[in-house]
Amino acid sequence: MKSYENYDPLFPDQPVVDRYLPIWADLPAFAAKPAFIWAGDDSTRTSITYAELHQSVQSISTRMSVQVKRGEPVVILCPPGLELVEIILACQRSGLLSVPVSPPDLGLAASVQHQHLVRVLTQTNPKVAVSSDGFIQNVRRYVSANSEGDDTTLSGLLKKLTWVSTETLKSVGGAVSLASNEMHYDGCGADDVYLIQYTSGATGIPKPVLITAGSAAHNVRTARKAYDLHPNSVIVSWLPQYKNIL
Repeated sequence: MKSYENYDPLFPDQPVVDRYLPIWADLPAFAAKPAFIWAGDDSTRTSITYAELHQSVQSISTRMSVQVKRGEPVVILCPPGLELVEIILACQRSGLLSVPVSPPDLGLAASVQHQHLVRVLTQTNPKVAVSSDGFIQNVRRYVSANSEGDDTTLSGLLKKLTWVSTETLKSVGGAVSLASNEMHYDGCGADDVYLIQYTSGATGIPKPVLITAGSAAHNVRTARKAYDLHPNSVIVSWLPQYKNIL
């Protein structure tokens, strides 16, 4: 027997969060509404509507699927923001495993940030990394300046990765099908691990926490019930998207 957790026809039960996007993007009451508003430290605000988010996720997912095989991990070296939201959801739609990490300052000597990135790369073993053009250029300079390092050093691990820029993933052009809600969904299933979130390391070495797509969707539905949210509700959150390792 199917278990229903929702109580509103605007929020039909879906096994993973990404499968809600095409539904909301097609609803007149939702399409033009902001899905996320990001308030930056410098008092700037950026926003993205449900329709824009669905379009962006589908576009990024289509490009990611060419670069990475389904089920493989992708390390995402992007600062906190809406772009990170888009890429993580796009990975979920492509059936990929997201590993978000704060981009370290490669200009510093070996630091805690460097050690953490080495830990992440050795533990998750990704073949593809996503970051901005600027950070990718920094990586190439760092690898060139540390070319004597072996495969277990940061330079060696970075050199083995295939780098994909966020600018390329989000570039405009090419036809993108948005009929994903009418087609067979080939993204992450409820039991698939879609995200590896590292602990803060406040009481020990940061450890990877494996999160399934179904558990994330369940948490969203549970929060919605607990706070009695409706389509016009606005949630303000200060929670970080990932822990910065200082």
